[in-house]
Amino acid sequence: MKSLERYALSDNGTDTITDDKGLLFVHPRYGKVADFYQDNFQIVGTYVDTLRQLYRGQMNPDFLVDCEQSIEFGEKTFRFIGHDWLLGKSGKASGYQYRLQNNDLGLIIFFKMFHSKAESIGSHLKIECSPWFLDNRKPTAVDKFLDKIAKKVLNCAEAHYPAIHLAVDVQGWKPDSDFSDRMLCRSRRISQYNGIDKAEFNFSEISGIYDRSQSFKFGSAGAVQLAAYNKTVQARSIDKFDYMEHKWEESTKLSDGSVGYNTEEDVFRIELRYHHSVIQQFALGTCNKETGEIGLNLKTYSQVVKHIQALWQYGLTSFKLKYNSNYLDPIWTVLQEDIEFTFPESSYEKNLHYKRYYKKATSFSGKNYQLYMGNFLSACARKATPFRKVLKELQSSMIWCDIALHYEKNQTTEGQLIERLRDSYEERLLLGYAI
Repeated sequence: MKSLERYALSDNGTDTITDDKGLLFVHPRYGKVADFYQDNFQIVGTYVDTLRQLYRGQMNPDFLVDCEQSIEFGEKTFRFIGHDWLLGKSGKASGYQYRLQNNDLGLIIFFKMFHSKAESIGSHLKIECSPWFLDNRKPTAVDKFLDKIAKKVLNCAEAHYPAIHLAVDVQGWKPDSDFSDRMLCRSRRISQYNGIDKAEFNFSEISGIYDRSQSFKFGSAGAVQLAAYNKTVQARSIDKFDYMEHKWEESTKLSDGSVGYNTEEDVFRIELRYHHSVIQQFALGTCNKETGEIGLNLKTYSQVVKHIQALWQYGLTSFKLKYNSNYLDPIWTVLQEDIEFTFPESSYEKNLHYKRYYKKATSFSGKNYQLYMGNFLSACARKATPFRKVLKELQSSMIWCDIALHYEKNQTTEGQLIERLRDSYEERLLLGYAI
């Protein structure tokens, strides 16, 4: 899709001139489409919003025993690497049995995978880093701090690809009611929320919606996901508005000491979220066009930061907001052409062809999926678990999207698959599996 023609205001403010960074967007036949000057549009920040770093290794038995004994004795806090942490069991949705949390530092440590033995090598450690933890440290210092944690929690700890969220905050723009209708994306998963009676936030993972505004999510959390939402309302909801407002003021500070951020106007965020597996795909598939060498080191935060401009550009080609069938919406042109993540460590390399590597499965019959779902239904039927809960557990599995896509290729929609599973589960109950 093409971008609309861009014009800028002349010095006298009355005329317009062609400018590839102009904020007046014009259709070649129908005239003005959007005037971001009139809307007082501005970018108030570009950020790495969240980092989730995985580590592989064996659980350190001494550390694990200490934590389990503390939980057994009812101790709420745990002293670790010179800081006090809240210690507790973690929900199954996280994939880990235990967690340590210190909001003052801005870290949550998940450890000991549910479905892997402690002595087995696996991704037994995931560390979630909040924006305020990342803001206060250089990427190399982040790596050093997380490595320190990993060496205490695991034996033979090895960094194993992070998940990362990239965010751009703007004023003078907000998503229209038809935002989801005009969004082009490969994903089958699109969520739009209007009105609110509940909101839950966990390090920018939006699972609710806000009053008097809208929130949109496109794509699966297990791949690349796009979110657009009112950051002002969300920041107030989690009592982090003062922190965010300070960041917006710093990002828009002018040479005379004044700031461009408008305190009277809401800020909207456009956020791209990359799962661990996507970062791994880029690491395995990216090619140097000059040497032909394939592969990148993307296992740590400082390594990924070097390529965040390329990740941002990739996301904006995976999701495209159209103005009509031929042209991109003006906001998408701005996001594609004007946004630069100004990290000193960032080194977007034009000689690299950024590409995701996908495991080929042309001969895959899907039998493993059928066995997996059949055995899972049988096990749940023995416990007479309600189907609604059974389905929720299935859909939270890391391979559910692969299962749904496999059945789609065989002319079975996700809805039809769910009905088949429901019938099969009810049949097992009637056959007396629970007796």
